[in-house]
Amino acid sequence: MSSPERNVKVIAVLVLLALGAGCTGFFVNPTLSSLAVGPQGQTITSSTTLQMSATGNYSDGTTKDLTGKALWSSSTTSCASVNGSGLVKPVSNVSGVCSTTISASFGTVSPATTSVTVSAGTPTQITLSASTTTPARNTALTFKALATFPGSSAQQDITASVTWTNSDTTDLMLTNGSGTGTIAAGAVSGTAINVSATFAGVTSNTVTLTVQ
Repeated sequence: MSSPERNVKVIAVLVLLALGAGCTGFFVNPTLSSLAVGPQGQTITSSTTLQMSATGNYSDGTTKDLTGKALWSSSTTSCASVNGSGLVKPVSNVSGVCSTTISASFGTVSPATTSVTVSAGTPTQITLSASTTTPARNTALTFKALATFPGSSAQQDITASVTWTNSDTTDLMLTNGSGTGTIAAGAVSGTAINVSATFAGVTSNTVTLTVQ
């Protein structure tokens, strides 16, 4: 027959096991919950490289550098490639501007992505134009940014790659990556809106819109 002392020891062991099983991470290793890559949304020239990083986020709240272990890929290798260490290398004969999506995958979690824009160099000039400079209220208009790069007289359309500067974000909303905006229905007639575009540190001319 079991002694009372032995029974107490058995019960104590069972209690400890139950407590341990109820503590997350006590017996179970943390699992990878998501991936993040950086830096995000970079623009580089064809003569430079860009080092990417991949960070794993785990179920216990910790993070781990997975840059050298992730599987890297580029959606447009004719623009830029990426090696197994996350180093992005543009092609040498970029004409104007191109872009690619860089992806990092590891395990069974969803891949993490970011866009990389490659230009032939720093533009010598950016010319901005609008489909109309006298837009009516509640109507759409489009902008086009054309850049001239060193060594070429041909203009390249970089509208999707510029950063907008807009003096009136209430009456006109512009989103980076798009050249289309709509004048607000409540805009006051006669309102002037100044818009310019910047790429690689170079700013275009200013286009002034006058709301009708």
